[in-house]
Amino acid sequence: MLANQNILVVVTGGIAAYKIPNVVRQLIKKGASVRVAMTKTAEKFITAETFRVLTKEPVLTDDNYQISPVAHINLADWSDLVVVTPATANTIAKLDEGIADNEALSTLLATTAPVVVFPAMNHNMWQNKRTQRHIKNLKDDGVWVVEPETGFLAEGYEGKGRLPDIDQQVKAIELVTEAIAQFPPLSSSGLKGFSFLISAGGTHEAIDPVRFLTNKSSGKMGVALSNAARLLGATVKLIATPEAAVLPKLPEVKTTVIESAIQLNDAIQNEYKNYDVVIMAAAVSDYRVAHYSNQKIKKQHQEKSGFQLDLMTNPDILASIDNRQCYKVGFAAESIDIIKYAKDKLNKKSADMIVANDISKKESGFNSDDNEVIIITENGEHFIDRNKKEAIAISVLKVIMEEYHKKAK
Repeated sequence: MLANQNILVVVTGGIAAYKIPNVVRQLIKKGASVRVAMTKTAEKFITAETFRVLTKEPVLTDDNYQISPVAHINLADWSDLVVVTPATANTIAKLDEGIADNEALSTLLATTAPVVVFPAMNHNMWQNKRTQRHIKNLKDDGVWVVEPETGFLAEGYEGKGRLPDIDQQVKAIELVTEAIAQFPPLSSSGLKGFSFLISAGGTHEAIDPVRFLTNKSSGKMGVALSNAARLLGATVKLIATPEAAVLPKLPEVKTTVIESAIQLNDAIQNEYKNYDVVIMAAAVSDYRVAHYSNQKIKKQHQEKSGFQLDLMTNPDILASIDNRQCYKVGFAAESIDIIKYAKDKLNKKSADMIVANDISKKESGFNSDDNEVIIITENGEHFIDRNKKEAIAISVLKVIMEEYHKKAK
C-alpha cells in the first residue's frame, strides 16, 4: 500500500525520537520513498546522519536548509503524505497556530499533503486543556491524529502520553494512505459520531485445562476493521480472542479479551445495543464440548478404542443480535458456493450485510495478510479484489456507511 508513496517524516524534540529510525526503515521496506525533516531539539536525541544513511537523502534541519533552493517548499511539494512523529506539545501548538519558526514547521505550513500526527509527551501535558484544544482544532482541520498510548513514561510513572509502537504507527500510516487512495474526500473525521462494536479471532472451546477446539482464524481482518474505523473518527470497541488481541492496534481501540463462544456471546449481548454498527468478524466455533474435564485427560484413558468428544451447539450470536437496534454485519468463511451461502446467511441471520471470503484460497483469508471478499446486502453484491486486509477494511467500511444511510432513510 505504501509502494511509490513519497512520505516526509518530521521528527520533533521528544525522547521517543530514538524510535523513529525503525519507523523509517519499515516504511522504506514497504516500498515508500522517505525523506526526513528535523527540529533542532530533535537533533539532541537522534542525529540527522542516522536518517541520511537510512533514506540515502539529505535531511532538512535548521542548519542544513540550503540542501536545495527553497528547501522547505520543495520538500512540501514532493510529499504525498507527511508524518509528524514524535509530535511534542510545543510542535502541536505551533502547527495549530500556523507558526513556522523552524524549517520543519515551515515545511508543514507549506504542504498540501495529508498530515498524520503521533503525539508523545508527559501525561499532564497531554491532558492539559490547551493541548486538547489544539488537538481538536487539528482534527477539525482534517489532520489525522493518532492518540498516544497509556504506558510507562520517561518520567518513571504510568500515564497517557507514550508514543505508539512502531508497528502501530506503520499500520496507521498504511490505513491513512489507503483511505486517501480509495476516496480522497474521506477525512480523519469521516466516521465521527459513529460507534462500532467489532469481534475478531477464532474462539477457544476448552476440553480440559490444556486442550481446546479452535479454528485457523488469526483475527487480522477484525483488527484491521477496528483500526480503520477508529482512524476515521469512530468510537470503537473490539472484542477479541487472545491471538487477535495482541495484534497491532491503535491506542484508542478499547479491547476486551474473551476466549470461548459463550464469553463472546455474553460480551456482545451486554454491549451491542449501545453501538451504531456491530461487525461480527470473529470465527465462532459452532460447537463446544458437553463435558469439560477439570483435570488433564490422560492418554491411558483412551486405550485402543480411541477417544470420543461429546459436543453441544454454541449460541448463534449473529442471529441473536437485533438489527433494529444496530446495523448488523456478519462474516461468512466458505469454501464452495460462496455467494449462495452468503445470501442464505444474510436471510437466516436477519443480517444487514454479509462479508464473504473463500477460505480455500491460500493467498487470502485465514492467517493471511491479504483478503478478497464479496459483500452481500439486500441491495446487491460488491466484489472487492485481493488486497491487504487494511485496504479491504477501508473498502468494507465505505460500503457499510453507504448501506447504513440507505437503511436509515
